[in-house]
Amino acid sequence: MNNKITARLDEAMSAGVPVRVHRSSIRGADRIDGFVVGVGAEWTVIAVCTDLRLDGWEAVRTVDVTKVRPRGDEDCLTVRVLRRRGRWPVRAPEPTLPLDALPALAQAASRAFGLVALHVERHAPDACWIGEVAEVRPKSLRLREVDPEARWRTAPSKFPLKEVTRVGFGGRYERTLLEFAGRQG
Repeated sequence: MNNKITARLDEAMSAGVPVRVHRSSIRGADRIDGFVVGVGAEWTVIAVCTDLRLDGWEAVRTVDVTKVRPRGDEDCLTVRVLRRRGRWPVRAPEPTLPLDALPALAQAASRAFGLVALHVERHAPDACWIGEVAEVRPKSLRLREVDPEARWRTAPSKFPLKEVTRVGFGGRYERTLLEFAGRQG
């Protein structure tokens, strides 16, 4: 792990200012704008902020982060808007999620938020699979998926742990799918 990047992530979390996180080690990976709210040896959590609104969280593998760029300070418009709306300082998801291993992170996020969005960006940078974690095995996890029409698929999909590069949860899209699909278990 790059100590310089970890130090920048920690600094961004302490300062509570907006940043853009780059993961150029993954070809085609999205840059993520938001606030760093959790830094672990394996995973980093970012409160996503677009169009002056918070929209869930993204957990990315800490090792994949290549740059952390400030997008403003405590007086920038984003912070002023969030402060006025009672959303700043930006908080980490509750309950606190484990950031030391994907299985524990994905299971905890699935339990807390109902649905998670799994990304395997090295193979499909523009796609994600949304559902609830159905099972964790030593080298894979199974996701009971919800399709874009908010219908549960019957058979779970298998994802090798080493291929998952990002986990999203608590965003508007995931909440809307859950509202119409209902909880499975």
